[in-house]
Amino acid sequence: MSLGVPVLVCLDLQMEFVAKGRPWTDPEGERIAQVSASILSEARAANWSIVHVQLHPGGPIMADNGLHQPAPGCEPRPGEILLRRAGVSAYAHPDLSGILEGAMGAPAYLMGFSAPTSLTATLYDAEERMHPLNLVEEAVGSAEVGEWSADHARALCKDTADRLNRLVSRTGMFGEKAQYALGRVGMLSQPRLS
Repeated sequence: MSLGVPVLVCLDLQMEFVAKGRPWTDPEGERIAQVSASILSEARAANWSIVHVQLHPGGPIMADNGLHQPAPGCEPRPGEILLRRAGVSAYAHPDLSGILEGAMGAPAYLMGFSAPTSLTATLYDAEERMHPLNLVEEAVGSAEVGEWSADHARALCKDTADRLNRLVSRTGMFGEKAQYALGRVGMLSQPRLS
């Protein structure tokens, strides 16, 4: 991981949330996984720091027979960070906080599944820690929760992110990255004060 480089946090991009017939599957899971894979590819091409945070088999939500394999195109690569957690929030893994603090204020983005629980809990934890973690609105997945449809659960998560001023579009995400990079170049080219 490079200090001061934008961070993409990929939360629960696992087959348990994509494969048809599973209890936590999003009806739009395949499409959301494809969008997430495309965003992940773009972040990799821009040399962002990539952090995969996944539920481990036997942890909450995912029974021992859960499909913990990554969704197609969302597989962690060598040099990317993989955190396996047992709790609901991505911050349940103690290393995430240090990783985001190490980004030194660079933009950080969150995408993945488990909208009404894991994504929302992660956003509140980021708010509490004052980490600049924003939700990518096109890459939010959710299962049906009780009487709420997956669409409704996704909308609740996005609304929460918006109310926290932590919702960003894919276009805004990479536009901000470009502005951030230009700002760093400007900073580096200015003369140092003695």
